[in-house]
This record gives sequence, structure tokens and C-alpha cells, in this order.
Amino acid sequence: MLKEYVIALLLLGTAFSAEAQNRSLDSLQTVLAAMPATSDTTLLRERAWVLFLISGEYSDVLQDYENGRVYARQALSIYQRLGRTKGVANAFHAIAYCYTQQSRYPESIDTFLLSYRAFERLRDTASMTLAASLIADNYVNMTHNEDKAKQYARLCFDLSARAKRPHGLCACGVLLGSIFVSMEQLDSARLQLHQTLALVEAGGSSILLPSVYIAMSLIEEKDKKYEAQLEWLLKTEAFYRDRSDQRFLISDANYLLALFRCYLNLGDLSNARRYQKLAAKIIDKVEDLTYSERYYVDLSRLAEIENRPADALRYFKLHIEARDSINNMEKTRLVTQTQMNYDFERKQAAQAAVQERELALRDARNQQQRLIFGFIMLALLGAAAFGFYAYLQKQEHRRSELELANLRAQINPHFIFNCLNSIYRYTKERDTDTAARYLQKFSSLLRLVLENSRTEKITLARDLEALQLYADIEGLRFKEKLQFSIDMDPEIDPSFVEIPGMLIQPHVENAIWHGLMHRSTGGSIVVRLRQPAEHLLRIEIEDNGIGRAAAAELASKSALTRKSLGQKITAERLKATGKLAHTETIDLYDTEGNAAGTRIVLDVPL
Repeated sequence: MLKEYVIALLLLGTAFSAEAQNRSLDSLQTVLAAMPATSDTTLLRERAWVLFLISGEYSDVLQDYENGRVYARQALSIYQRLGRTKGVANAFHAIAYCYTQQSRYPESIDTFLLSYRAFERLRDTASMTLAASLIADNYVNMTHNEDKAKQYARLCFDLSARAKRPHGLCACGVLLGSIFVSMEQLDSARLQLHQTLALVEAGGSSILLPSVYIAMSLIEEKDKKYEAQLEWLLKTEAFYRDRSDQRFLISDANYLLALFRCYLNLGDLSNARRYQKLAAKIIDKVEDLTYSERYYVDLSRLAEIENRPADALRYFKLHIEARDSINNMEKTRLVTQTQMNYDFERKQAAQAAVQERELALRDARNQQQRLIFGFIMLALLGAAAFGFYAYLQKQEHRRSELELANLRAQINPHFIFNCLNSIYRYTKERDTDTAARYLQKFSSLLRLVLENSRTEKITLARDLEALQLYADIEGLRFKEKLQFSIDMDPEIDPSFVEIPGMLIQPHVENAIWHGLMHRSTGGSIVVRLRQPAEHLLRIEIEDNGIGRAAAAELASKSALTRKSLGQKITAERLKATGKLAHTETIDLYDTEGNAAGTRIVLDVPL
């Protein structure tokens, strides 16, 4: 409830401020006093807004720029804490405005630059343009800073052109042209003001026309082209005559004094007196003494031309008094500005020294941290490299061991002994043809196994060739009771597909020794190869043996058991090389539920 009450009070105070401007500060102070000290984000944001409004009241209405800055800084502190970039930019702008009104131009410029950068982060081109123009105005007010003023006036002009804002473009064009005039760069001033005039007349901003006319008249006066000057001044007079709502005291004083002087230069005393009388009605109301100085010096010239020496002397003395007052004010301002510049530069130098020390310390800490981090990283990299090298060596050693174990599993002494014993038996029985065929297949198998063991992968064709030789040899040993066949999908190209060597043989061997050898009539083994996906080879080894349950029972009763390590070694070899094959064993049954063999499904990634 408190939050809603305070916000409602804020809105009430703001409304009251709009209706009764002379009491708006009291309303805002009441709202500020009603706000509790809290960390609530919404209330903090509203508090900053009230502080910002109070700052505006002090600076714009009461012209109390010290208090204006105090409240703007309080608003700035809250906006910075909340991370509200727009509020930060506006607060900097308010502070800089107060500095400008106090003629503290260096501090004003630095603060306007902070405001400009904040608006730049917001991509608020309109506010960036305004800040750049005010920076240029500050440089104009400082002596010997015309180049800086021109730089920021050009920036203001470019920003307006980029944002396609006709009013800003025209205003910046007038500012830039006026700076060229003050720098006596009349050709540049004339070109710039003619371009601006074209923009204004094309619908950019008609309110800027008298500013362009006055600036153009100054150029013609400096070139002593008084007729051309008169044309621009008459255009100015016509503009204000047609738009009385846009007339101001300063604007009237500007063009009336300019017309008075122009007619004097042309020798048209009648018109000179007419505009002198019009200027006399408002000159005392203008606080800027430079207008009085211009008025009295031209009035003295008029009296001198009309042969009124006493009046000429009196007006010249008034001109001297006004000029002396201006010089005294300027000297006071320069002394104050010099003192402020000195204080500001000393403060900046102290801050720069502190920042330099902090940067040096930070750089030293960063350098130390970088060195420590570098040593740690080198140590970690060294340890990682050594660990990786050791891991590779271990894997290579393991792979070599598995290759050797796989080779031993494929041509184990028991298999070799059986083969040689069978050859010997056929030779003794005078069956030389069978013995020769047996010996030929056996030697071919040994050659293929040795060749295939040299590489990690071989083609499917070479592996199936070795598998067929192995099955033929086992068939000869079993007196042709073993029937072996390979069923391969026609779409598979065995000469292109590569798999690890002797991948299928251990499963076929297991089927023969544990499934078929216990059948008196022998049995059959079918190897089927399919490719269900582009990077997957599916191998099925199916036998019609006694089944795994019966084989396990017989093995448990037998005193001699054959250890078939081929499957285990092959799986470990695949794991070591990073190729994991999915293996599934399926028990087969006939229609009566009796064991009818085993099917091994092997999915090999290609």
C-alpha cells in the first residue's frame, strides 16, 4: 500500500506542478519527503525521476545552478546503481547545462561528452545531436577553440544527416556556418549557409530562416557588400513581420541594429534614423551589453554624420562605458574561467596520476597472474601430453597383445594339431588326393591368416575367403558331415566393404565345436550378410546344433573342455580399436519346443 500511495502522490505532485508552475518545487519536495528509504527498484526509479525534476526547477526556473547540479548528481547516482542508461545520460546532460550557465565551459564540455557517450550506447541520435551542438557552443564561448567548435558542429551536422532529421540538419548547418564566419572563413561559411538555406526552404525548418539570413548578412558586411547585406536583413524583417509569434527580444535587437548599421554604411540616413528609433525602444531591455555597445557606437556615427559633435561625443562615451563594462565582465569571466580551468586541470592531473598508479599496479598484478597462469597451463599441458602419450602407448601395447592373441586363437595349437593329424591319417590310408587337398587348404588358410593379421581392417571378400577355407578344412575332418554356406545380399560389394580380420570365424568355430560336433549326423551352418543401413553390416551365423543349454550340460559332465577364447578376444580387439559391434545370441526351437540350434546376430559399424 505504501508503494502505491507514494506513486499516487508523485503523480499528484507532477500534475500540481503542471497547473501551478510557481509552486511545482514545493510539490516535488513534498513527494520526495514522502518517499521511504528503500531498495525497491520501482521506488528508486521514481525517486531518481523526482530528483531530476527538482534539478530542472532549480536550474530552469530559479536559476540556482548549484542546487540544480546537487539534485542532478543525486539522480545520477541512483540511475547508475539501477543501470538505467537513459537516466544516466539525462542526468549528465542536466549537470552539464548547469556548468554552461555558470560559464564553467571545460567542466560543461567534459560532462556533455559523458552524456553523449551514454546516448550513443542508446543509439539516440537526436540526443547525440543536441549534445554535440552544445559542446560546439561551449567551445565557441571559449577563446582560441574555433577548431574544436567546428569539429563538434560537423559531428552534429553528420549525425543529423545520418538520422535524416531535417530540423537538426538545418540547425547544425546554421551553427557550423556561424562558426566559419567567426573564424573569418567566409567562403566556407557562404557555402555552408547556402546549403542550409536550401534545406530550410525545402521544408526543413522555417523557424531557422532568420538565423540563416542574419549569418549571411554578416558575411556580406565583412565583404563590404552592403547592398547584398541589406537584402538578407530585409528578408529577416519580413519573416518576423509575417510571424509575430516567433519574435523575441534578442531577435528584434539583432536585425534592427543590423539594419541601422547597414543603412549607415549605405549613407541612407533617413532609414538609418527610422531603425535607430525602433532599436531605441528595446535596447534598454536587453541585458547583454554588447547590444548597447553596438547601438551607441552606431548612434555616435550618425550624430557625427549629421554634424552633431556634442551628441556624437556623448554617445561615444556611452559606447566606451558599455565596452569597458563588457571588458571588465570578460576579464572577470576569464579570471574565473582560468581559475576553474586550473582547478579542473589540477584535479584531472591528480585523477590521472591516481589512475596511472592504479593501472600500473593492475598491470603488474595482471602480469604476475599471467605468468602464474602460464606456468600452470604449461604444467597441465605437459602432464596432459605425457598422460596422452602413455595412454596411446598402453593402447598400442594392448592392441598388439590382442592381435597376437587373436592370431593364436585362430591358429591355436589344438587346431593345427588336428589338421596335421588328419593329413597324416589320410596319407596313411593312401588317400593322397584328400591329403593333398587338405594340405593345400590348410596352407592357404595359414597364409591368409598371417597376411590379414598385418592390418587392422581387410575387405569382406578376403575375410570370407579365409572363413570358407576354415569351414572346408573342418568339413574334411568331419568326413563331409559339415554343410557350410554363405548367403550374401547382392547389393553388398565384398571387395569394397572393410571389416576387422577374422571377425566371423570365432563364431563359426564355436558353432562347430559346441553345437554340431555332438550330432552324429553332422549339421549345417549358414552365414547371412545384409546391409540394413549405409554404415551398418549385419552378419547372422545360424546352426542347427544341439543348442546352448545341451552344450553347457555336456561341457559340465566332460572331463576335457575346449576353451573357445576367439569370441572374447575379438570383442576386446574391436573395443581397443574404437569399433563396438552389437552381438545378440538367439536360441532356436522346433515346433515341439525342442532345441533346434543357435543364431548369432552381429551388427558391425562400417
